[in-house]
Amino acid sequence: MGGKKKEDEKPPPAVGPGSVIRALAAPLRKHMPRDENGVVITFSTSGMKALPLEICKNEEIMLFATKLLIENNKLKKVPKNINALQALQLCDVRNNTISALPGTLFKIQALDKVDASNNVLKALPPTVNKAGNLTHLIVRNNKIRALPKTLSKCPVLEYFDCSYNLVKAIKKTVYELGAVINLSHNKLTELPDATVKVARLKKLDVSSNQISVIPDNIHNVFTLTWLNLADNQLEDLPRELGFLKYLHTLNISNNQIFSLPDEVCTLHHALHHLHANNNNIKELPEDIHKLERLETLELGDNQIETLPLRFHEMRALKTLNMSGNQLTTVDVVNKIRTCEHLNVARNSLTSLPDDIHHLKNLITLDVTGNFLKVLPETLNRIATLKHLLVAENKISAIPDSLGEHQLLITLDFGRNRVTGLPQDLARLRTVEVLRVGHNQISALPKQLGEVMKQMRELDVSGNSLTELVMPKSLTSLSLAENPIFLPSQDAKSVLILIGERQHASKMTFLNISSIRLDSVPKAVWQLRVLKILRMAHNQLRSLPDELMTLKMLEELDVSDNELTEIPESVRLCYRLSVLNASSNSIQVFNEGLTQAANLVDLNLSFNNIDELPENFGELVRLLTLNLSNNELMKLPEDQIDILASLLYVDVSNNHINVFPTDMPYLYRIKVLNMGVNDLCELPPDMGKMTSLERLDLHDNLLEALPDSMCKLPVLTVLDVADNKIKTFPAKMDALRTRCNVTMDNQSAYKTRESEEGLGSGELETDSPRGSLKLEDDDV
Repeated sequence: MGGKKKEDEKPPPAVGPGSVIRALAAPLRKHMPRDENGVVITFSTSGMKALPLEICKNEEIMLFATKLLIENNKLKKVPKNINALQALQLCDVRNNTISALPGTLFKIQALDKVDASNNVLKALPPTVNKAGNLTHLIVRNNKIRALPKTLSKCPVLEYFDCSYNLVKAIKKTVYELGAVINLSHNKLTELPDATVKVARLKKLDVSSNQISVIPDNIHNVFTLTWLNLADNQLEDLPRELGFLKYLHTLNISNNQIFSLPDEVCTLHHALHHLHANNNNIKELPEDIHKLERLETLELGDNQIETLPLRFHEMRALKTLNMSGNQLTTVDVVNKIRTCEHLNVARNSLTSLPDDIHHLKNLITLDVTGNFLKVLPETLNRIATLKHLLVAENKISAIPDSLGEHQLLITLDFGRNRVTGLPQDLARLRTVEVLRVGHNQISALPKQLGEVMKQMRELDVSGNSLTELVMPKSLTSLSLAENPIFLPSQDAKSVLILIGERQHASKMTFLNISSIRLDSVPKAVWQLRVLKILRMAHNQLRSLPDELMTLKMLEELDVSDNELTEIPESVRLCYRLSVLNASSNSIQVFNEGLTQAANLVDLNLSFNNIDELPENFGELVRLLTLNLSNNELMKLPEDQIDILASLLYVDVSNNHINVFPTDMPYLYRIKVLNMGVNDLCELPPDMGKMTSLERLDLHDNLLEALPDSMCKLPVLTVLDVADNKIKTFPAKMDALRTRCNVTMDNQSAYKTRESEEGLGSGELETDSPRGSLKLEDDDV
């Protein structure tokens, strides 16, 4: 009768016809929120290995899902039936291990943006042009070797990023795309012939390739407004570049170019920015002044001795960088009235012109690294001057007139012969950054703290100061290499005063290296907003647990002291990202250090550490690790594979005899130094370390190399000298054609013999233990 349920009142299904999201299991349903446009499928950073089957079988999701967010997971593929998501506009699959995108993805007509960066894609599907509304396609940092022919037929593509891949050549049809194209950091050796029917390309970035040739008919791509050719192997440029009548920005920095073609000067009204740093340019075209709309001219690190006579006639030039050349005078430059930023650092200047005040709009003047002994008195007549950088010259005095008609912000007189500051500091009252480090200053004016109330940064390192009066506004202070009175010597020592509230509440940077400290001043622990603390080259024997009070600390340098351990309390410095405790006497790798979850750069080289904790792999954010010159016998096996972010590893000069099984899965490592150890063999899957650029295995006990090593795609330096290798892999010769390989001094009889008197774990070798250091460019 009335209370009986009808048979057709069944709950809606989770999949199939009539299926709805609310019918899904709760753990799955929570990943399906809605926004103003529809359903958002979000599984970001959830450890997912595969997309749930229900996603492409639930009717409500299929009809209304507009975003698919599954970045930062462990996905190996995107399901072929992904095109069931008819309303999908955004597909974000960044940071997975996907080797191929299904062609069906691009059959979704609503699709607007695809981001598949940081995967292992080897190609793009030929159906890429089927997505009629696709405007953004981002596939940077994959393994793509070629672009599909159909790419040029994408009807509305606006932005295509295929940087950091392995593309060796591109078709001329790329010029027909009306988009911004980024193909930087690939393997291109030339740009294709530009014989095209309809050119539409607007912006092209092919920087950081191996391009040595630009086609002579590049002017056919007349739609180009922005061209980046930096970091290639160009020695000359075609004159036809000057016929790209809409070219707004040209970057040719970091090549081997000897001259600019005269035709570039015909881009009178088009060219606004020209970057040509770090080339071999010796002279500029005489007509360069005709570039009447040029605002930026970057010519740093070339071989230019003189400038054209009419150079000063450039009407719009605002930024001029001539640093690192061979100029002996800048008499022509000082007449460019529009110039706002002038950099002539690292030249051969012995003086600046007296009429330099004609630079009426100058904001920044950088003359660092020249041979100046004095500055012109007229410098104070440039009312707009804010930043004056004159470090590394031979200046003995800061002009008294400086700041008289100016509101200066930055003064850098570091590494000169200055003996003191001007007596009338009122003229420098607006200065926020004052750098006078490495001079001959024995005292600073007492009124410094009262007058210079705007000062944020003060560097007085490398002088002869025993005391200092600090402005209350100071946030950055470098006292290194001074005979500063220590708290035990003076009750008013600056090392006590920094702990007062007026200073402690603001200080974010403190450098007290090389001042003979044998303990950390108590005032340091009052600096609750301190971000960077440097106490290197002292005599510190320990770090107290008060370290934990520095909750904002990001960088700590305690290298070259007498520390025997890093305290457990370091784990409570939650923001610590850089720790340098090299050159101490540390014997134990404190387990508390593994809980410093934000560590990015860890340097414990030149200590006495003989073992790493098994939970070492918990330092999941490490990018740089230096444990060289210790007493390590092995590296931990447990969880080392989750250190997936590592880029630079140096464990040279230890006694490691086993290469960790999971280390090849740290596929992002670029530099690995395990030289001067006791390795006997390498895992066969070394080829998985596909980002490896430099590998040092010299002075070990290796008897063979795995064949897969010769397949490392970007390896440029390999050192396997001084081992026991009898036979090298068959493809070693092919590797040597593209990689600098050192493989001499092989001896089948090489051994490590214990020597009487050596401590436990210490071994004598036939060759000295050395360390291949990470270059600055690598880090």
